[in-house]
Amino acid sequence: HFNHFLTRERRLQLASNLNLSERQIKI
Repeated sequence: HFNHFLTRERRLQLASNLNLSERQIKI
């Protein structure tokens, strides 16, 4: 894992992207 390399903002963006992806996959 490279979470330590990512910044809070980056993690937040990734989280948002994952959320969108999950929603798209569910649909």
